[in-house]
Amino acid sequence: MKKLLLIALTVCGFQAAQAQVTVQNVQDSISTNTTWTNNKQYLLKGLVYVTSGATLTIDSGVIIKGDKNTKGTLIIERGAKIIAKGTATAPIVFTSNQPAGARAYGDWGGIIICGSAPTNWTAGQAQVEGGPRSFYGGTNPNDNSGTLQYVRIEFPGVAFSPGNEVNGLTLCGVGAATTINNIQVSFCGDDSYEWFGGNVNAKYLVAYRGWDDDFDTDCGYSGKNQFVFGLRDPYAADQSGSKAFENDSYLSGTNSGLLTDTLATKAIFSNVTVVGPLVSPTSTAWDPQFVSAVHTRRGSAQSILNSVIIGWPVGLLLDESSASYGSTINNITSNQQQFRNNILAGNQNGNDIFYVRDGARNLTPTINWGDTTVAPWSTSGLVGPKTWMASSANKNRTYPTAQSGVRLQAPFNLANPNPVPTSQSPICFATATFGGVTRTFNPTKPINTDTTGLGINWNVPGVAPDFTSSKASDAFFTKVNFVGAFSGTQTTNDNWMAGWTNYDPVNTDYSMTNTTQFPTTVANVNNNINSINVYPNPAIETATINFNLIEANQANVTVIDMTGKTVATIFNGNLTAGAHQFEVNVADLATGCYFVKVQTEAGAKTIKLAVTK
Repeated sequence: MKKLLLIALTVCGFQAAQAQVTVQNVQDSISTNTTWTNNKQYLLKGLVYVTSGATLTIDSGVIIKGDKNTKGTLIIERGAKIIAKGTATAPIVFTSNQPAGARAYGDWGGIIICGSAPTNWTAGQAQVEGGPRSFYGGTNPNDNSGTLQYVRIEFPGVAFSPGNEVNGLTLCGVGAATTINNIQVSFCGDDSYEWFGGNVNAKYLVAYRGWDDDFDTDCGYSGKNQFVFGLRDPYAADQSGSKAFENDSYLSGTNSGLLTDTLATKAIFSNVTVVGPLVSPTSTAWDPQFVSAVHTRRGSAQSILNSVIIGWPVGLLLDESSASYGSTINNITSNQQQFRNNILAGNQNGNDIFYVRDGARNLTPTINWGDTTVAPWSTSGLVGPKTWMASSANKNRTYPTAQSGVRLQAPFNLANPNPVPTSQSPICFATATFGGVTRTFNPTKPINTDTTGLGINWNVPGVAPDFTSSKASDAFFTKVNFVGAFSGTQTTNDNWMAGWTNYDPVNTDYSMTNTTQFPTTVANVNNNINSINVYPNPAIETATINFNLIEANQANVTVIDMTGKTVATIFNGNLTAGAHQFEVNVADLATGCYFVKVQTEAGAKTIKLAVTK
């Protein structure tokens, strides 16, 4: 008798089902309204186009895989729509078709959405980067390409040719009527997110262990984004130089006559937390191809507000190395580009800001700090970059280290990141309750002056958010009382990533469907297992799982949650032919449901177990 411990995550009601997963190949074009349902899986083969006039609807919990050999890619063309509405308990998952344990960066293409919103291309439109046939751009700022919410995109990002890559999520000329929220892009082989013009807005974006840039903006993109998190693997960086933000207005070799400020990239990002490769400023355990958290160049006027930047070789890299694409510095001096109310910490050698103006865009450019009052920005009488960043108007704060300065809980933990502030963090909030006492935060008091007896280092210097400027005052931005992507109220609501994200997609079992509505198509193909049963079901205290092997075989018995993630390995070894039985102790478990999966060399069978109290 072997005892298993199951951990229940989600509430469910069901009858056990044992049917084969249906996988539907998808290729070429989708030209009529189509729905992908959560009783199937879908395999993208090659370039799959949703053409103008058609809408692709994807039910919550659907798993879509990209074929590696054909570089499966989903392209939503101008005039088409995608309606992909996952939920926190049943996210929609785009992932690799490779088996668990063998998935890697760039296993498939990714998702490309093309709209008719304005760009700064001379012709008003352009062909999608990476090779697909589709064009984007137009004159409708309120263009609607559909909805993406609670969607995970794993192992995308491939190069169709040198310099022409498909990103995780590419938004090309996408308009403001499109809805984008709660997206996680993981292990992308190029940029996790890239915007080419348009003005679509988004909230709750996660870039996890990408290869090149986390958030890349080009071609006059002018949308707004709030609550954004990026985490880098210290040993995964691109030879082109990896950043959290790469901000351009004009792409190389194009738009030579369109250098006016009105056509610049003017995106606004607020409440961002980006965690770089440096656990400490003196760390040597990182890829030297990492460049900076923010690289703004080529006439960009993008603003970053109320944010936290930790663990990068350079915090902010201002690049004025070429006048061919407009002046980034002019956008700063005209107040179009803002960098305000931010915290920077743990950057290498205190390199919170660099200013480049010598034409070198390599990984070790010649730096001109120019922190004088004489022409450092190439305009007489202006202060230099360090003075500008630290000015009272910009209200940025820097700390030597992330741990002693910003004090997030576990921001560098790749397996289980927790970027939520501790109670001692300078992340500001108006009030919080500790030990039954509610207090108002006062960032003006010196550190270690708390006399409440609560043992809380309450009076930590802080950076207050600001939503009063024209950049962040409109109704899109939630007027929170903290900087960075996560609040510091010390409640379970602090981490909006909890529940729907996945930090181990390499090993996640996607052999079954991903839905809280237990479908009739769960993976149960195994000629060596002629029976599997669980009773009582639902269980209150204990349950018994038994199955019969026709022949002796290597067997792996695991417990899987409703998203397909393996949460426990029960047995892995040789089993004799005949009956096998496992007692399951559920006395201490919360109400919910899991799958128990028996895998042999011939295949697998899966059964569901409910726990009720």
